[in-house]
Order: sequence, then structure tokens, then C-alpha cells
Amino acid sequence: MTPPLQDSESSKNKTKKSKHSLIDRDIKEQLLIKDRAIASAIHGIGIGDLEGNIIYVNDAALRMWGAHDPSEVIGRSSLELARDKEAAEKIMLEVLEKGSWEGEIEGVKKDGTPATIHIAANIVFNEKGEPICTMDSFIDITDRKKMEEELRIKDFAIESSATAIILGDLEGNITYVNKTFYENWGTDDPSEIIGKSFMDLALSREQADRIMPEVLEKGSWEGEITGLRKDGSIIILQLSANIVYNDKGEPICLMSSMLDITDRKKMEEELRIKDFAIASSIYGIGIGDLEGNITYVNDAALHMWGADDPSEVLGRSSLELARDKEAAEKIMLEVLEKGSWEGEVEGAKKDGTPATIYLAVNIVYNEKGEPICTMDSFIDITDRKKMEEELRIKDFAVSSSIHGIVIGDLMGNITYVNDAFLEMWGDDNVSEIIGKSAISFAKNQNQAEKAFEAVLDNGHWSDEIEVVIKDGSTITVLLSANLVTGADNNPICMMASFVDVSELHAYRKELERVNEELEIRVGERTRELVVANERMIKEIEERKQVELSLRQKEEELRQQTLNLQETNTALKILLKQREQDKEDLEDKVLSNVKELILPYIEKLQNTRIDKKQETYLEILSSNVNEIVSPYLKKLSAQFQNFTPMQIQVADLVKAGKSTKEISEVLNLSDRAIEFHRNNIRYKLGLKNKKINLRTYLLSLSQ
Repeated sequence: MTPPLQDSESSKNKTKKSKHSLIDRDIKEQLLIKDRAIASAIHGIGIGDLEGNIIYVNDAALRMWGAHDPSEVIGRSSLELARDKEAAEKIMLEVLEKGSWEGEIEGVKKDGTPATIHIAANIVFNEKGEPICTMDSFIDITDRKKMEEELRIKDFAIESSATAIILGDLEGNITYVNKTFYENWGTDDPSEIIGKSFMDLALSREQADRIMPEVLEKGSWEGEITGLRKDGSIIILQLSANIVYNDKGEPICLMSSMLDITDRKKMEEELRIKDFAIASSIYGIGIGDLEGNITYVNDAALHMWGADDPSEVLGRSSLELARDKEAAEKIMLEVLEKGSWEGEVEGAKKDGTPATIYLAVNIVYNEKGEPICTMDSFIDITDRKKMEEELRIKDFAVSSSIHGIVIGDLMGNITYVNDAFLEMWGDDNVSEIIGKSAISFAKNQNQAEKAFEAVLDNGHWSDEIEVVIKDGSTITVLLSANLVTGADNNPICMMASFVDVSELHAYRKELERVNEELEIRVGERTRELVVANERMIKEIEERKQVELSLRQKEEELRQQTLNLQETNTALKILLKQREQDKEDLEDKVLSNVKELILPYIEKLQNTRIDKKQETYLEILSSNVNEIVSPYLKKLSAQFQNFTPMQIQVADLVKAGKSTKEISEVLNLSDRAIEFHRNNIRYKLGLKNKKINLRTYLLSLSQ
């Protein structure tokens, strides 16, 4: 028999074994349940070691990958199933570091097909907290992603459609509108639209009441409807309303697409207006077939060509109106190839007059995009071309002027300078000038501001002003500023022209100094001439007394001629000697006047003298002329057919004076002196003869 103690211990051992057996059975059952749950899960489940190698996959995972046998996957690295190995490695590192990762990843199926997978990866730990493996739970969301993309595309298409789209419930209350509807209605606030009834948007409630029942009864309605925008303006819509059904054929909502045809309606009206506008346009407009034959011209085109009746043009080739047929053919080819051409062309009017035309040619297409005709719009720019040429010439003249020229706005800011300005300024960098105030260049700002105000008030200002150039030095310019006005006489800009007179100022100062010296010398010479004049007057008086006495004696001698023949002969000898003495005296007087008086009178006449000195000079000249006038009479007797001026010129030629010197003495031009010299030669019979005029005149006085 077994001792009682042993029986008791044996019983305890059996009880323990029974309990362990029950626990093991429960664990196995739980594991079996979990294993079956994992194996039959609709989500793909995979288990891998800590190196990322796959040690288990369920059926769902195999189906997703496109396989049937786990051996095709077991032992492979999970990285091989990813499209982007680098991204997969980063996910693996994050799982090992943080214990888990969840998100979308791009994978590759067995056949190479790409797949989008939503995966949740975790590290599995034992009861001691040690990592023993990784477990991934994933689902193929490729189709869902495609659906989402398609929905996004459709949503974007509806939202960005050029047609206004409205969704509403079956009671006609708006639940959605796209961007085009907001634009058409004139708002961007959904709260002003969503929840409203379709009826609220109609201009005619009665029309809307007819449309809604028809949509609900027949399932759709299409036509034109007039609505109201937010601001109360009218909009005309081409409306298509439909009931939307679900997969079961049940109505779920209303959908309307509408096209704003307000502009089209306006266009139709505008086309009628444009048809009239074309006919009455001031621009020439012509329409032709695709062969270039004219089928229509408006009145302006006829007027430009110089005709009155369209029949003179219709049916003719447009090439006939061009001066250069070859150039016109090239234009026609370019129009047919490219659809349009624009530019200048040389044409000829009905009377043959040349004309420059600015022409725009286009092919007109129908609604199918087929070319149906050509349309020309043109204007005669002959006069404008002439004006442009004149403007180019004037612009070149301004640009190349030796005077500095500045143009500025009405605020005095410089907008243009020419090359002469830049040369005076001392630099060719225009950017340092343009935009600056013209006043800023003046040395005296107060003077410049007053000049600016004078231009604005009076339209013009002219005077000398000192300006500061780039290197800081000062120059004096003679400035003329004007206000430039347009055709309507309103001011449009300012323009100033100027010239550097700095050197002229220096010359003036030098001239003043020379004049002062000359005045001193003139004073001295005048005093000398006064003394000489007094002496000459005295001698002349004495000569007059002698002449008077001689004339008395001559009369006495003539009375005694008959009786005193011998005495008469002696007297003739004496008279001849007296005449010779008289001529010698006259020659001496004339010579002294010419050599000692006239040169100084000439010099004085050519210098700047004051009024008082001018008076003295006139008196002196008059006295000298009075003194020598008796002697000139003798010269006049020799040349009786000479004019007084020719006598004076001949006398000065005889004295050896040049043409320039004679012109200065007589205050005549060089051409006038040459004219008198030629007449003298003609009257002396010297024309076309190689005889020196002075030599000949001297021979006459011997």
C-alpha cells in the first residue's frame, strides 16, 4: 500500500499537470484562432525577421502580389517588392528606430505592375520586451487612388468648366455651383448662392415655374432663359437641366449646365451694327474671294480709289490696284499661307496717282474653320508718310544742330537733349541729364526760376544766363526758351536752344579795351586834323585871293589884246606858266588831302565813335570836300561823260586805291565798285583790252 503522504503528493502532481494541460490547450486554440484570422484576413499580412526578410505572408498578401505559392515570397527581402528601394530603406530604418511606421508606398506586383499600398509596419516584442520580428499589415489602394484621381479630374473639370454648372436637391435648392457660375452671377461668396432656390435666379418666375415641373416629369429641359445677376443686370443663358440618377435608377439630385449667351446675343446685335459700321467706316474696307477678286467695297474705299460707283471695282482683281504687281502677288500668297498680312503697300488711284496704303488683310473663316473669303481694311497714309519724312528731317536737324537744344515737360524736367548739348555739358552719358530739372543747371537759381515762370506766363524768354557744366566750371550761354503748343493751342512741352557765348564775352571785353585806346588815339588825331584843316583853309583863302587877282589881270589883258600883241604873247607865256603852277598846286593840295587827311578820315569812319565825334568827323569830311571840290571840277572836265560817282572812283583808282579800299572810302560794296570800274573802262574805250586802268588814267593827267 502506498503511504498516505505519497498519495497526497501524487494527487497534487496530477492536478498541476491537468492545469498545465488546460493552459497549453487554451494557448494553442488562441494561436490557432489568430493564425486562421491572419491567414483569412482581407488585409495582406506579412511577417519578417529583423533584417527585413519575409518569413510569412497570408493569402491576401499573395493575391495582392499576384502569386499562389508562399514559397515565391518566403525568404525574399521586403525591399524587393518596393518601386523605390531608397524610400523603402528609410521606412525600414524608421520602423527599427521608432517601432512602427504607417503610410502609402509605391510597390511592384509579381508581373511588374505598379501598385499603391497603404501599409502599417510594427516590431513584435516577446514577453521580455525584446524585438523578435516585424509584422506588416497592408491593403492595395491602387484602384481607390485611381478613383480618387478620376474624381479629382472630374471635380476639376466641373469646377473649371467654361460652362456654369449647378447641382441642387429635388426641391430645386442649390447645393453646389462651379467657378464659372460665380463669375456669371457676379460673386465669389458661396453663402450668397448655396441653399437658394433655382427660382430665385430667374428673371421671370412664371418661366421658371414652367421649367421645373417639366424637368421633374420628363427628366430634362433645354432652352434659353433670362436670369438676374447679383447686381440686378440681365443675363441670357442657354440652359440644360437634368435629373441625376444613382446606380439603382433613383433620382438623387438636379444638375443644370448653362452657357452665358448674353455676349452672343449682343454680338448678333453688334454684327448688324458692324455691318452698317463697315459700310459707313472712314477706313476703306474690301471683301474678296479666295482668288483675289473684289466682291464688296465700302464708300470709303471707293472714295480713296477715286470712284463713285462700286461697279467700277467689283469683279476686278485686287492686284490691278497695286503699283507693284509682283509685291502684291507675294502678299496674296502670304495671306493664303498664314491667314493674314499687315503692312504698307504702294497702290495707284483710278487716275493713276500713286498712293501709300496701310493695309491689313485677313482670311475670313466660317464656323467650321473653312476659309470663305478675304477681308481688307486699309487707309491712305500718303500724307502721313510725307509728314513722317518731314518729321525725320526736322528730328535730324534738331539732333545735328550746332546749337544746344533741350526739350522738357511742363514741370521743367528734361526729356531730350541733342549732341551739341552733350558736347557743351562735357559728357555723352544721356542718363545723367534726362529727368533732371533744367533749372538745376543754372548757376543763379533765382534767375532760372524767373525765366521758367516767364516762359509759362508769356510763352517765351530770351537772355544770357550762366550754367554749370559737368566738370563744375561755368559757361555763359545765350538762351532762347519757348512754350510748345499743340494743334489745340494747349501747351505740351518746353523747348530751349542756346549757344555758348563765353568767348564772345571775352572778345567784347577786349574790344572795349581796344575802343578805349582808339578813342584816345582818335582824339589825338582829331586835334592834329583840326590844326591841319585850319592851315589848309588859310592856304585855300590865299589861293582864292591869288585866283581872283589873276582873273582880274586876265580880263585886263584880254582888253589890251588887240593893241598889245607882243605884250599878249608874253602874257600868254606868263598865263601858261601860271596854269602850270596852278595845276601843280592843285595836285599838291589833292595829294596832301589824299595822303594826310583822307586815310585818317577813312580809319575814323571804320571805327566805333560816339555821336559827338561822329559830328566832328562829318564837319571835317564836308570841309575837306569843299576844299578839294574846285580841283575835282577840272577832273570832271576831262571826263565830261562820267557820272559824279565814276569821277570819284576814277580819281581813287588813279591814286592807287584797291577795290576794297575804294568801297571803304565811299561806303559802297565791292561789287558796286567793280560795276563802276567796268563802266569807266567802257567809256574810255578800254573794254576787252589788256590795259591797266590806273596807268591809263595817269597818262591822261600828264
